[in-house]
Amino acid sequence: MTRQTGVLGISEEKRKSVLAEVAFHAAVLDALPSSVAIVDSYGTIIAVNAAWRRFGEANGLRDPDFCVGANYFSICRAAVEPAAREAYVGIHDVLSGQRRSFSMTYPCHSPDEKRWFVMHAKPMTNFPGFVVLTHDDVTRYRRSDKGY
Repeated sequence: MTRQTGVLGISEEKRKSVLAEVAFHAAVLDALPSSVAIVDSYGTIIAVNAAWRRFGEANGLRDPDFCVGANYFSICRAAVEPAAREAYVGIHDVLSGQRRSFSMTYPCHSPDEKRWFVMHAKPMTNFPGFVVLTHDDVTRYRRSDKGY
């Protein structure tokens, strides 16, 4: 029996192995409770997890790709909230190596309630030029601190 290879010389066995690894990593991201986006050095959102998609659906996001392909930096620069500019600068600093990580707490109020989130930006160690962003709802902690 001869092994078939694709155009680039990748065997079917190797292709299946890579696809299984990709599916595994996607399942790990989807298991996380944080909303996660992976952003490249141009600001393009290249992947999001299930928590990100659930938050988008619950808050009226009308993008069928849940912002995959959108430019996170452009969104930050276009926003009027000062926190968006702070996020842009912090993420850019992580991508450029000026910071090892970046975290910030920011308001993200809905029409029905006041909400706060914390965002963490960490570089992808073995993949220069990519950053992982996590967003976590910290409203309950903020309310207990502030008496809301």
